[in-house]
Amino acid sequence: MADFSERVIALSDAAWRMRQASAKPCGLPFALALFSDADRLPPLEELASALPEGIPPIAVIFRHDHLEAEERIALAERVRKTVQGRGHLFLMARGVLAGADGCHAYPEGEGIVTMPTHDEDEIVAAIMAGADAGFLSPIHGTRSHPGREPLGRERAVALAQASPLPLFALGGMNEVRAAELEGTPFQGFGAIDAFAAGTDI
Repeated sequence: MADFSERVIALSDAAWRMRQASAKPCGLPFALALFSDADRLPPLEELASALPEGIPPIAVIFRHDHLEAEERIALAERVRKTVQGRGHLFLMARGVLAGADGCHAYPEGEGIVTMPTHDEDEIVAAIMAGADAGFLSPIHGTRSHPGREPLGRERAVALAQASPLPLFALGGMNEVRAAELEGTPFQGFGAIDAFAAGTDI
């Protein structure tokens, strides 16, 4: 899993360059998010164990919605301990988990709360829900939204510029596309496939 660790470092560096060049301030402790995906990434416990230590924290957003509730919670708890033990953040999607650093797509949660956003209305809804940040998608074409027209750079940047809520780019993102967004209001990005690109996993 050494190649995976190298990918995380490269993506983290790219995300923090986005943050440092952003036209807006942001105090959130992460700039890069890994969205769990059982179909497109190796077993999450393996990835969590291979997260590099000693770098700025990344946010691991635990989804795995295909699992039954009891199994999902048990896996989330194991992954949370590993992720946090390596100095990173664990966010539970669509629910809460004791000891987690926050929630995604669950505005009733505590800690860091992030929400999915796709347009102005969803940005407003996230603000009204008290979210700390939104993941704006899809910036580019992505397997997460097959057949959906991507926002594209111009539209995405305009939404981020108008938004009082900190936004992270999501959808087909990698370090090359992150570089293309440097100097815009985006505070970093989230990804799935970029964590496996060019690795042996």
